[in-house]
Amino acid sequence: MKKLTIILILSLTACTNIPVNQVNDRLQAWKTTNIDDVIKYWGIPSRQQEISGKLYAEWINEENNPGNTAISLGSSSFGRRSSIGFGLTLFELGGSNDACSRLVTYSEDGNIIEISWKGSKNYCYEITPDRYKIFSNTETIKQK
Repeated sequence: MKKLTIILILSLTACTNIPVNQVNDRLQAWKTTNIDDVIKYWGIPSRQQEISGKLYAEWINEENNPGNTAISLGSSSFGRRSSIGFGLTLFELGGSNDACSRLVTYSEDGNIIEISWKGSKNYCYEITPDRYKIFSNTETIKQK
């Protein structure tokens, strides 16, 4: 029972909750670059289109991580005494179904007009590169 309690506490504390404004800040930092830089660091968009003279690129990401769905109780024997174990599914531990859609609106010259997102805030934050770290590292490399 003690081990089960420790596992539950670790499972609950391992899940961080990123504030929405932190996700917004990470995505909006990319507005100061152009679409070529976004594609370079985010990868090829899932889809692109032009509507009424505005260009759109959308990245759609999904990730399914199955969790552990069973808690097993063991068995043991010592001399004439023995015990029998059994498996018991109490509730799902861990696992997640994450999705993030990031939509970038940009002009013909590649300037970013708007960036919006929807989905899991933790996942969107995780899959969006930190623009400040990337470009500060690039500047350091250029200076050397």
